[in-house]
Amino acid sequence: MRKLLFIPLLFLFTITANAQLFKVFGHDIGFVYIGPKAGLTYSTISNISDQFGGTSTKSQWGYQFGLVGEFGITSKLSFQTEVEFYKRDTKVESSFASTNIKMKYIGIPLLLKFGFKALGLSKIYVMGGTFNNVRTGGEIVFKDPAYTQTSPLGSGFRKYDWGLCVGAGAEYERKEGIWGVDLRYNLGMVDLHDEAGDNYKTRSRSFGFALTYKFDMVDMYFKLTKKKKKDSTETEQESGSQLNSGLKVDRSK
Repeated sequence: MRKLLFIPLLFLFTITANAQLFKVFGHDIGFVYIGPKAGLTYSTISNISDQFGGTSTKSQWGYQFGLVGEFGITSKLSFQTEVEFYKRDTKVESSFASTNIKMKYIGIPLLLKFGFKALGLSKIYVMGGTFNNVRTGGEIVFKDPAYTQTSPLGSGFRKYDWGLCVGAGAEYERKEGIWGVDLRYNLGMVDLHDEAGDNYKTRSRSFGFALTYKFDMVDMYFKLTKKKKKDSTETEQESGSQLNSGLKVDRSK
């Protein structure tokens, strides 16, 4: 799993170091965007309450933040990967008590993205793909009128989760970067609570809302390269000027 976490990071650093357009049939294509994201999650675990009579499940709010990397194939089609951290909760309630299941994950979605211009925005897009998550922490909080008890998640809860992901969003390009609003739904395919038995498949379900701000790495690369060339030229000119001044000989004596 560590290798899976390392691959997107390596991908982000590689495309940053080599941020430049390439040509196909004489046309420049490709772009690289990298930037932060932050937002909220609204999640639950399916069928978790079916194991206990007289209970119901309620979705809970959490948070998410991370780093987005997008590689454009054409102006409309791109590939996006992320390294994100997020908190996902579920509450199981009865008439006399409640149990909160709290989980923290590091996740790596792999998404194919299709965008088009509309409504005066730089881009409206739809996306789809898969996600891979590793749980980094978790606890169960039991509450009733008399007391509250907190305990770590037992070994019966799996540490890994993966599933399908669909989403949509909009982007608005500014001079300094690209603002984005991202809406997403994750459909887990792993039975998270394997002690529940074969009769109950407990799978993650979550909505996500996030704001993103991405930098055009190709544009930054060319600007930086151009600035370096300009600074180098100015330095060479100044050096040449100082050298010529030093070679002047006072012939008045």
